[in-house]
Amino acid sequence: MGKRLMVMMLVVLTLLVSSELVLPIFMSKIVNQGMMSLTGSSHVSSKLNKNPGFLMLGGSFESIQLLANHAKIDKITVSEMSIALTKVQLNINKLFASQQVELQSVRDIDIIVTLSQEDLAQYLNQTVKGVKNTVVTITTDQVKASSTFAIGGFANVDVGLEGRIVGDGQKIKFVTEKFLINNRATGNIGGSLLTEIPLVDLNKLPFHVGVRDIVMDKGKVSIYLDNRLH
Repeated sequence: MGKRLMVMMLVVLTLLVSSELVLPIFMSKIVNQGMMSLTGSSHVSSKLNKNPGFLMLGGSFESIQLLANHAKIDKITVSEMSIALTKVQLNINKLFASQQVELQSVRDIDIIVTLSQEDLAQYLNQTVKGVKNTVVTITTDQVKASSTFAIGGFANVDVGLEGRIVGDGQKIKFVTEKFLINNRATGNIGGSLLTEIPLVDLNKLPFHVGVRDIVMDKGKVSIYLDNRLH
Protein backbone atom coordinates (compact mmCIF):
# COMPACT_ATOMS: atom_id res chain seq x y z
CA MET A 1 0.00 0.00 0.00
CA GLY A 2 2.84 2.33 0.88
CA LYS A 3 4.60 1.60 -2.43
CA ARG A 4 1.42 2.32 -4.42
CA LEU A 5 0.96 5.60 -2.59
CA MET A 6 4.58 6.51 -3.31
CA VAL A 7 4.10 5.82 -7.01
CA MET A 8 0.96 7.95 -7.13
CA MET A 9 2.74 10.80 -5.38
CA LEU A 10 5.61 10.60 -7.86
CA VAL A 11 3.16 10.67 -10.77
CA VAL A 12 1.37 13.70 -9.35
CA LEU A 13 4.68 15.44 -8.66
CA THR A 14 5.86 14.72 -12.22
CA LEU A 15 2.64 16.17 -13.65
CA LEU A 16 2.95 19.28 -11.50
CA VAL A 17 6.58 19.84 -12.52
CA SER A 18 5.70 19.28 -16.18
CA SER A 19 2.85 21.77 -15.96
CA GLU A 20 5.22 24.42 -14.61
CA LEU A 21 7.99 23.78 -17.15
CA VAL A 22 6.44 22.41 -20.33
CA LEU A 23 2.92 23.84 -20.35
CA PRO A 24 3.96 27.54 -20.50
CA ILE A 25 6.14 26.79 -23.54
CA PHE A 26 3.32 24.88 -25.23
CA MET A 27 0.76 27.60 -24.48
CA SER A 28 3.15 30.35 -25.61
CA LYS A 29 3.47 28.80 -29.05
CA ILE A 30 -0.31 28.77 -29.48
CA VAL A 31 -0.70 32.34 -28.20
CA ASN A 32 2.15 33.53 -30.43
CA GLN A 33 0.45 32.10 -33.50
CA GLY A 34 -2.86 33.71 -32.57
CA MET A 35 -1.26 37.09 -31.93
CA MET A 36 0.56 37.00 -35.27
CA SER A 37 -2.83 36.80 -36.97
CA LEU A 38 -4.36 39.42 -34.66
CA THR A 39 -1.58 42.00 -35.10
CA GLY A 40 -0.44 41.18 -38.63
CA SER A 41 3.05 40.72 -37.17
CA SER A 42 5.86 38.77 -38.82
CA HIS A 43 7.04 37.47 -35.43
CA VAL A 44 5.56 37.38 -31.91
CA SER A 45 7.19 36.22 -28.69
CA SER A 46 5.32 35.86 -25.40
CA LYS A 47 5.74 35.10 -21.71
CA LEU A 48 2.77 33.62 -19.86
CA ASN A 49 2.38 33.52 -16.10
CA LYS A 50 -0.04 31.47 -13.98
CA ASN A 51 0.44 29.64 -10.70
CA PRO A 52 -0.20 26.74 -10.63
CA GLY A 53 0.61 26.33 -14.30
CA PHE A 54 -2.07 23.77 -15.14
CA LEU A 55 -4.73 26.47 -14.71
CA MET A 56 -3.54 27.85 -18.06
CA LEU A 57 -5.53 25.02 -19.63
CA GLY A 58 -8.66 26.90 -18.58
CA GLY A 59 -7.49 30.07 -20.35
CA SER A 60 -6.70 31.93 -17.13
CA PHE A 61 -3.44 33.92 -16.76
CA GLU A 62 -2.00 36.24 -14.15
CA SER A 63 -0.15 38.07 -16.91
CA ILE A 64 0.70 37.82 -20.59
CA GLN A 65 3.62 39.78 -22.04
CA LEU A 66 3.95 39.97 -25.81
CA LEU A 67 6.41 41.48 -28.24
CA ALA A 68 5.26 41.78 -31.87
CA ASN A 69 7.74 42.79 -34.58
CA HIS A 70 6.60 44.59 -37.74
CA ALA A 71 3.02 44.70 -36.50
CA LYS A 72 0.27 46.33 -38.53
CA ILE A 73 -1.91 48.82 -36.65
CA ASP A 74 -4.80 50.07 -38.75
CA LYS A 75 -3.02 50.92 -42.04
CA ILE A 76 0.49 51.52 -40.73
CA THR A 77 3.22 48.95 -40.08
CA VAL A 78 5.32 49.67 -36.98
CA SER A 79 8.71 48.33 -35.99
CA GLU A 80 7.58 46.96 -32.66
CA MET A 81 4.57 46.62 -30.42
CA SER A 82 4.97 45.59 -26.78
CA ILE A 83 1.80 44.38 -25.04
CA ALA A 84 1.32 43.67 -21.33
CA LEU A 85 -1.95 42.13 -20.11
CA THR A 86 -2.80 41.38 -16.48
CA LYS A 87 -5.57 39.24 -14.98
CA VAL A 88 -6.50 37.74 -18.34
CA GLN A 89 -9.13 35.23 -19.35
CA LEU A 90 -8.89 33.92 -22.91
CA ASN A 91 -11.48 31.95 -24.85
CA ILE A 92 -9.68 28.64 -24.49
CA ASN A 93 -11.93 26.82 -26.99
CA LYS A 94 -11.07 29.24 -29.80
CA LEU A 95 -7.41 29.23 -28.76
CA PHE A 96 -7.10 25.45 -29.06
CA ALA A 97 -9.52 24.93 -31.96
CA SER A 98 -8.32 27.66 -34.33
CA GLN A 99 -5.45 29.48 -32.57
CA GLN A 100 -7.55 32.62 -32.17
CA VAL A 101 -6.75 34.97 -29.29
CA GLU A 102 -10.03 36.33 -27.90
CA LEU A 103 -10.05 38.27 -24.64
CA GLN A 104 -13.03 37.36 -22.51
CA SER A 105 -11.83 39.59 -19.69
CA VAL A 106 -8.72 41.58 -18.79
CA ARG A 107 -7.94 43.99 -15.97
CA ASP A 108 -5.07 46.04 -17.38
CA ILE A 109 -3.78 46.57 -20.91
CA ASP A 110 -0.52 48.44 -21.51
CA ILE A 111 0.87 48.83 -25.02
CA ILE A 112 4.00 50.56 -26.29
CA VAL A 113 4.14 51.14 -30.05
CA THR A 114 7.51 52.00 -31.59
CA LEU A 115 7.24 53.95 -34.85
CA SER A 116 10.54 54.44 -36.67
CA GLN A 117 11.53 57.03 -39.26
CA GLU A 118 11.44 54.34 -41.93
CA ASP A 119 7.97 53.18 -40.85
CA LEU A 120 6.56 56.69 -41.18
CA ALA A 121 8.30 57.36 -44.52
CA GLN A 122 6.92 54.15 -45.99
CA TYR A 123 3.43 54.97 -44.75
CA LEU A 124 3.46 58.48 -46.25
CA ASN A 125 4.65 57.14 -49.60
CA GLN A 126 1.91 54.53 -49.69
CA THR A 127 -1.07 56.46 -48.35
CA VAL A 128 -0.74 60.18 -49.12
CA LYS A 129 -1.76 60.90 -52.69
CA GLY A 130 0.89 62.73 -54.70
CA VAL A 131 3.71 62.07 -52.23
CA LYS A 132 6.76 59.95 -53.09
CA ASN A 133 10.45 59.50 -52.22
CA THR A 134 9.79 60.53 -48.62
CA VAL A 135 12.62 60.77 -46.10
CA VAL A 136 11.68 61.24 -42.43
CA THR A 137 13.83 62.53 -39.58
CA ILE A 138 12.55 62.30 -35.99
CA THR A 139 14.08 64.24 -33.10
CA THR A 140 12.94 65.01 -29.56
CA ASP A 141 11.38 68.27 -30.81
CA GLN A 142 9.77 67.50 -34.14
CA VAL A 143 9.21 65.27 -37.12
CA LYS A 144 10.58 66.38 -40.48
CA ALA A 145 9.51 64.82 -43.76
CA SER A 146 10.92 65.73 -47.17
CA SER A 147 9.08 64.46 -50.24
CA THR A 148 8.37 65.00 -53.89
CA PHE A 149 4.80 66.18 -54.29
CA ALA A 150 2.85 65.99 -57.56
CA ILE A 151 0.64 68.99 -58.27
CA GLY A 152 -2.33 68.20 -60.47
CA GLY A 153 -0.47 65.35 -62.14
CA PHE A 154 1.69 67.63 -64.31
CA ALA A 155 4.36 69.15 -62.02
CA ASN A 156 6.55 67.90 -59.17
CA VAL A 157 7.95 70.04 -56.37
CA ASP A 158 10.16 69.28 -53.39
CA VAL A 159 8.08 69.64 -50.24
CA GLY A 160 9.15 69.72 -46.61
CA LEU A 161 6.82 69.10 -43.68
CA GLU A 162 7.66 69.83 -40.05
CA GLY A 163 5.38 68.92 -37.20
CA ARG A 164 4.55 66.50 -34.40
CA ILE A 165 2.85 63.19 -33.77
CA VAL A 166 -0.17 63.83 -31.53
CA GLY A 167 -3.11 61.97 -30.04
CA ASP A 168 -6.62 63.29 -30.62
CA GLY A 169 -9.22 61.11 -28.92
CA GLN A 170 -8.98 57.71 -30.56
CA LYS A 171 -6.89 59.09 -33.44
CA ILE A 172 -3.12 59.44 -33.76
CA LYS A 173 -2.02 62.02 -36.35
CA PHE A 174 0.97 63.71 -37.87
CA VAL A 175 0.04 67.39 -37.45
CA THR A 176 2.03 69.70 -39.72
CA GLU A 177 3.18 73.02 -38.27
CA LYS A 178 5.42 74.23 -41.11
CA PHE A 179 5.49 73.75 -44.90
CA LEU A 180 8.44 74.30 -47.18
CA ILE A 181 8.73 74.29 -50.97
CA ASN A 182 12.28 73.97 -52.22
CA ASN A 183 13.45 74.72 -48.64
CA ARG A 184 11.43 77.95 -48.42
CA ALA A 185 8.54 78.36 -45.97
CA THR A 186 5.18 78.76 -47.68
CA GLY A 187 1.50 77.88 -47.40
CA ASN A 188 0.12 74.37 -47.49
CA ILE A 189 -0.04 73.46 -51.18
CA GLY A 190 -1.64 70.16 -50.31
CA GLY A 191 -4.48 71.75 -48.35
CA SER A 192 -6.05 69.55 -45.69
CA LEU A 193 -4.33 66.56 -47.30
CA LEU A 194 -1.03 67.57 -45.69
CA THR A 195 -2.28 69.56 -42.68
CA GLU A 196 -3.27 66.56 -40.58
CA ILE A 197 -2.19 63.15 -41.77
CA PRO A 198 -4.05 60.34 -39.93
CA LEU A 199 -1.80 57.50 -38.80
CA VAL A 200 -3.80 55.22 -36.50
CA ASP A 201 -7.46 54.81 -35.57
CA LEU A 202 -7.35 53.08 -32.17
CA ASN A 203 -10.90 51.82 -32.69
CA LYS A 204 -9.44 49.38 -35.20
CA LEU A 205 -7.06 47.81 -32.68
CA PRO A 206 -8.01 44.42 -31.20
CA PHE A 207 -7.76 46.07 -27.74
CA HIS A 208 -9.89 48.86 -26.27
CA VAL A 209 -7.21 51.43 -25.36
CA GLY A 210 -6.53 55.16 -25.43
CA VAL A 211 -3.42 57.32 -25.70
CA ARG A 212 -1.56 57.89 -22.44
CA ASP A 213 1.54 59.57 -23.87
CA ILE A 214 3.50 60.11 -27.07
CA VAL A 215 7.26 60.57 -26.78
CA MET A 216 9.46 61.61 -29.70
CA ASP A 217 13.10 60.57 -29.56
CA LYS A 218 16.02 60.38 -31.95
CA GLY A 219 14.90 58.22 -34.85
CA LYS A 220 11.61 57.02 -33.38
CA VAL A 221 8.29 57.82 -31.74
CA SER A 222 7.07 55.80 -28.74
CA ILE A 223 3.28 55.72 -28.34
CA TYR A 224 1.99 54.61 -24.94
CA LEU A 225 -1.53 53.17 -24.81
CA ASP A 226 -3.60 51.71 -21.97
CA ASN A 227 -7.18 50.90 -20.99
CA ARG A 228 -7.40 53.25 -18.01
CA LEU A 229 -9.54 56.38 -18.09
CA HIS A 230 -7.82 59.40 -19.71
